[in-house]
Formats: sequence, C-alpha cells, structure tokens
Amino acid sequence: MNNDLDYHEIRYRLETYPVFRILRKESAAIMLGFLFDQFKRHHRSDIGQGELSAALGAYQEYLRMSEGESLAPRDAIAYLDEWANEGFLRKYYPASSSEACYDLTPDTERALEWIGELSRRTFVGTESRLMALFDTLRDLSYGASYNAAEKRLELERRRTEIDEELGRLERGEELVLDDRRIIERYFGVEDSARRLLADFKQVEQNFRELDRETKERVLAQDRVRGSVLKELFEHREAISSSDQGKSFSSFWAYLMSLDRREELVVLIDRVLEIPAVRSATKAFPLESLDSRLMSAGARVQDMTHRLNEELRRFLDEGARREGLRVGELLENWKALAMECRENPPRGRDFMSIEGEPDILLVMDRPLFEPESTVVIGERPVAAGEPTVEAESLFDIDTVDMGLLDERVRLLVAESGQASLSDAARRFPVTQGAAEILGYLSLAAERGGGTAWGEARADIEAANERRGSRFLVDSPDPEYLPEVDT
Repeated sequence: MNNDLDYHEIRYRLETYPVFRILRKESAAIMLGFLFDQFKRHHRSDIGQGELSAALGAYQEYLRMSEGESLAPRDAIAYLDEWANEGFLRKYYPASSSEACYDLTPDTERALEWIGELSRRTFVGTESRLMALFDTLRDLSYGASYNAAEKRLELERRRTEIDEELGRLERGEELVLDDRRIIERYFGVEDSARRLLADFKQVEQNFRELDRETKERVLAQDRVRGSVLKELFEHREAISSSDQGKSFSSFWAYLMSLDRREELVVLIDRVLEIPAVRSATKAFPLESLDSRLMSAGARVQDMTHRLNEELRRFLDEGARREGLRVGELLENWKALAMECRENPPRGRDFMSIEGEPDILLVMDRPLFEPESTVVIGERPVAAGEPTVEAESLFDIDTVDMGLLDERVRLLVAESGQASLSDAARRFPVTQGAAEILGYLSLAAERGGGTAWGEARADIEAANERRGSRFLVDSPDPEYLPEVDT
C-alpha cells in the first residue's frame, strides 16, 4: 500500500477509486440510503430482484412525498441495472433460481462503512486500543522469536502476573472492570465483528478476480489441452495456497470446530448479560454473530464450488471443440486422398507437416504412482503381533453406505455437527476397518459439508464376521449441516 499521499497520488485516487465514484454520483444519497436500509439495517447478504425492485419503488415514493415529485424519476429496475453496471452492486443468477440476485460490492461496503464512521459514537476507547496494540506487539515479537530464553522469560512474566491476580482474588480484592472499561471493550468488539463480516465481500471479490484473470490468460493463448489443464490446476492450487486462501481455510476450520463455536456463543451470551452492556446503545447485533459468520463463510465456500463447476464445464467444452476440430481435419484428409487416388504422388511423401509430430501411444504412458507421504507421529509405536487380516480393508463394498449416511444425518440433525468419533460411539463399528473407511468416504463426498482438521481419534472397531476386535488410529473429520445458499 502506497502511503505517500502527495498531490498526484491523491488526485489519482479521487479519480480512479470506486469509493469516490460512488460519493461523486448525483444520486449517491438515494443509492446509499436505500442500500443501507435493505442490506445493512436488516443484516442481509443478498436480495432477489423482485423483492429489491419493489422495495426501491416504495423507497422512491417515500422520498417524493418529502422531497418532491422530481426526485428519482426513473423506474426502479433501471436504477438497479445502472448501479450493477457501474460496479456498485453485484448482479448474479444463483444456481437454484432463475431470478437475478443482488449483493453489495466491497467498494459499496467500504463507502457505507466510511460514512457510518463519520456519525458513529463520540466515545473513543483509547485505553482498550492501546492494550490491544501492546498484546498484539508482544504476541508478534515473542511468537516470531527463535530465542528459547526470551520466550521462557516472557512465559515466566505472564505466570507472575497470573499468580499476583490469584493472590488478590484469594485476599478478597475486587477484580471487576468498571462500567467505563466494559463499554470501551464492548464497542471494540462491535467494531471488530462488523469489519470482519465486511471483509468477506473483499475475500469473495479477490477469489473471483484471481479466477477470471487466469482464465483470460489461458484462453488468450493457443496451446494444447494438456498445458491448459496444467495451468488451470496450478491456478486452483495457487488460490488455495495463497496467504488469503490459507487464512480463510484456517478461519473456516476454526469456525467449524464445535467446541470453538460453543465457546463463542457462551462468551457472547455472557457479555450481553452484563448490566453495563445491556444499557448501552448497540450498533451491531452481536447475538447473531455466530450465524452470520457461518453464512458469510458458507457463501465463500459455495463460490469456490461454483468456480470448480465452471472449470469442469470449461474443460468439457474445450474437449468437445478439440474433438470437432480433429474430426474436421480427418474429413479434409479423406477428401484429399479421394481426389488423388487415381493419380497418387510419385514422391516418397504423400503429405508433409511442419515440425516433428509427437507420437503418443496409449500403452506408452506410465501408470500413475502417487507420492508416498511420510507421517511422523508423536506417539511411540508399540511393537506387537497383528491380530487383523489385511483383507478387511477391502471389504468396503459390503458396507451399507446408505445406512452410514442416515446415521451421519441423524447425528448432525441432533447436535448441529458431529465427528467420526461421535458416530462410532453412538453406533458401534461392527464391520471392521471397512466401516470406518465408509465414514471417511462419506466425509470426502460431502465436500463443503465436512471440515477436515488435524485431529485424530482412536476408534474401537469390531469385525463380527471375523470375530475380532481392534483399535484404529483414524482421522476425525467433522460432519456439518448441508448449507443451501
């Protein structure tokens, strides 16, 4: 980010940044007032065209009653299309509906946030911000240090502070924050929550731009299908391995942890029950933060699934065009051969092709060999005699996958989400390792309906047909509810 704000840089930003184009627009007050009322006041992420146009028509009538009949004279649909064409709204067609939907672009979110900051509360919590700054600097300084002695001193300092606080608690001294500090910290939580939700718009936009730029680069070059495939898959890997992709993956895994979500809900409930917070004027519905984070994260997940589906269709269309072109060339060669069959060429070559053609024989291709992954575990390996036949791993065809899916759906309906270890405790494993592989297969097929973390679990399993019991060290994925966006 360029922070050298001289005359030329400021002029460039005023002329080119979409946020300033929004504010310079003649109907900016009408547009931003209406969009704030529909999206921000009611905390909605997207709205269908029919509902939004009807609401805009009613909003126009309301303004004309107080401002005059000449205000906002155009049709509601015309305004929505204009705002979408200028990049202030995103218009798209969901896969599950034939009606267009609208949502705010990151620039419109930023304009609304900036205008809201101008009239927001006059109380500024400088103490809590300074404390947060110190905590972040301390965490960054010692967290990035390789010096074990420095880290030990820091941990001992924290332990001393905790011991002193426990001592004051045992002596009966009050350790409760006063109302001013409580309100100061609560307002900071509101601001952080609101900005976190607004950031999701920018995450979606960045992912779309990365995808669009790569597709344009690939389509602009005339290359063989193999190199196109290679670059497209490398692009998918680049998105997921980018800093933003890694950050979102960590966020999603953190949010999908049932323990973390329960802790978040409990903390919010406890904070909202504090008397000073109950009497404060709130600018953000903190009690809905959990569901809104889930919805915003699910939108990003759904978008990535749509991009993958577009990639599949893109490749299918490319293969179809390639097949048509090959067929066309073969027909041309047949026609040329028919023309010269009565008078074949006397030279050695019937036809010539520029360059050296690559001959690719099907049987000449080596079989795929996956790279072996070395897993280093922390637990020591105990020596012992195997008590299970390896053939039990290949009995997955005998497992009733429909029954396993019903069990998973039942647990998710009861608890919101469930892990593989939860399913094994509720429904004991009776078909050995094959049944556990069945659960893992369901987790892989559910895609966004499953959160894969690093957690592992020891699962008790039995194979009634073979009369054996054993313990399986298995990944422990979390089955999630299917989100319909």
